[in-house]
Amino acid sequence: MTKENGGQAPHREEPERAGRPGGAVHKKRKLRLTVKGVQRGFGQEEVSEITTFADYFMKNEKHYIFYSETTEEGRTLKNRLTVSPDVVELKKSGCGDSLLRFREGHSETCVYQSPAGALEMVSDTRRIKMHAGEDLLRLTLEYSFYMSGMLVSDYHLTVEGKPVPEETE
Repeated sequence: MTKENGGQAPHREEPERAGRPGGAVHKKRKLRLTVKGVQRGFGQEEVSEITTFADYFMKNEKHYIFYSETTEEGRTLKNRLTVSPDVVELKKSGCGDSLLRFREGHSETCVYQSPAGALEMVSDTRRIKMHAGEDLLRLTLEYSFYMSGMLVSDYHLTVEGKPVPEETE
């Protein structure tokens, strides 16, 4: 806590830290974000898609995307998606915490929060593809979840963000 922020604990790193130790932060932008997931398992396919607004910035070769989503039960989940050159992390909080890690060609132990409670799973990531341009940010993940050595399902996740035009004053 510092005097500058009124004694409040910081929620997350903000771009105004640019130039201080720890690396420069690129301009923070507001994105219109679409997250589409396709889940295949047990002979079925389920597609889910949300569109929301997100805060985005880049620091030390890592992309940070913060967004919220509402569950079917009406609960709000806060999400932090971190994309670095070799690892993608998705942290969800609000109905228990989940931390999912993805590394192409590797398996990672994850804690996945389900309606039944926290489940320890293994993510096996086949592909990570990231494109970050001025007008479009696109992340594609292809992975599988395993529990107790058994395949639970295969996933294809696409996250696409487009900058929201700044309002003119």
